This record gives sequence, structure tokens and C-alpha cells, in this order.
Amino acid sequence: MSAELNSIAAFRGSIPKIYDEVLGPVYFEPYAIDTANRVARLNPSNVLETACGTGIVTLHLRNKIKANITATDINPGMLAIAKSKLKGKDISWQEADATDLPFADEQFDCIVTQFGIMFYPDKIRGMKEAYRLLKPGGTFIFMVWGRMESNGLSATAREIIGEFFNNQPPAFYNVACSMHNIDDVMPIVKQGGFTHISHEVLIKECSCDSARLMVEGLVEGNQIVHAIRERDENAVDTLKEKIFKTLVERYGDHPCKSTMEAIVYTAKK
Repeated sequence: MSAELNSIAAFRGSIPKIYDEVLGPVYFEPYAIDTANRVARLNPSNVLETACGTGIVTLHLRNKIKANITATDINPGMLAIAKSKLKGKDISWQEADATDLPFADEQFDCIVTQFGIMFYPDKIRGMKEAYRLLKPGGTFIFMVWGRMESNGLSATAREIIGEFFNNQPPAFYNVACSMHNIDDVMPIVKQGGFTHISHEVLIKECSCDSARLMVEGLVEGNQIVHAIRERDENAVDTLKEKIFKTLVERYGDHPCKSTMEAIVYTAKK
């Protein structure tokens, strides 16, 4: 099994629920609102969301636009939460790999992927799939995380957990911010077939009700918890306590608040 598929398989058990309930409001909700607003300005008829996760963007899309929405994700645990949350919202759901999608050519006016492309095993192929499925004149909107240093809450957890792994954590742990360099991303988009590409750096506030709750998301809402337990079954609580104290010292408690950085790309067919 590839490292990517191992990572997907590890996103099981209670992780999707904690990811959705804790990390969702802190990290993904502010950018989901931004994404939905961008899509709404295009007034599309048929929208595809890939790597939809637990449906955070999907819900905002449904509330903002009247278009037909198809939402896909490769992870059944994440998709199950999305379907449950958005039951009766007139959305077509499908478990699917974003690099090998089961749809006909030129079917969608807009394709959206928020914080998913970093995890594609073949990013160029993922771009080519988006290009294939877009109608002429269609728009592909995707977001990636900026530099880890610009995402303080995550950076704190990664610093402490990285030390636990002697600064050599599992490869998947570094993927989330792996596409922060715009000069590296633009050639990938172009190789996918797109020629009209723009990007924008988005800095937003991220705030959690408490540092303790944030720690739950940063550790238990992430597949890194499995790797920690494999290395030392008793280390999870110790690491969580250390992360908690450091977060309080750096970013406060009730709320625990910092800023975060993402980059949104808009590519036209």
C-alpha cells in the first residue's frame, strides 16, 4: 500500500468526527465561506467538489448557490459524516479518487477542491482530471495551506510532535503545507492544461474556544495519533499536555487564537 493510501486508511475511527467538530470551525470554516462566495459569483449550473471531506465547504456551497452539486471524497469515513450532516440537502455524493473521477468530459461549470490537492499521489493527473471535466470557460478553484510558520497553532503541535519523533516524523505529517510555494504550484497547474491562472494569499484569524479543545483536534483529529501510539502507547497524554501548555503560553486560552495562511488558485479552461 502506498504512503498516500496508508494515510487515507489511517483516517478512521474517531478521527473524522474530531476533525470535523474541532478543526472544522477553527481552520476550515473561514476558508469554506470564502470559497463558497467565490463560486457564487460565477453563477454556475453544475458544480463538482472533490476531496469534500466532512462537507464543510459543501454546506456553504449549498447555502449559497442553486446549482447542481456533486461532492466526492476518497475516504468513506469522512464522506459518511458529510452525508449525515447534509442529509436532505439535494447533493449527489460519491466515493471517488480525485485523480480518476467517474464522470464524462466537460460536465461541470466549476470544480472546487479545498485543502485536498496536497494529498493527491499524482497532482498533475488531478489537475488534468479537473481540466477534462470542466466545460470550456469553466473554473477550477482550489486552496492549499501556506507556510507552516504562518499557521501558529498547527506549527506549535508539529514542533512538539516532531521533537518526539527526533525531528523525523512520518512523511504524511508534512504533506498539509507541502504546496505553500507558489513557484512550485504554478507549473503543476499548467501541466494540467490550464493557461489562465491567478492566485491570492489569504490570511485569516483562527480561534478555538479553549487551548485544551484545540489540542484534541491537533492530536486526536489527525492520523498522527496512530503513529504516536505505535512508537509509544503512553506518549499521547504527555504530548497533549506539553502542547496545551505551549499553546496557552503563545496564544492564550478561552479563546486560543492565532492567524493562518492559505493560498487560493483560480484556473480557467
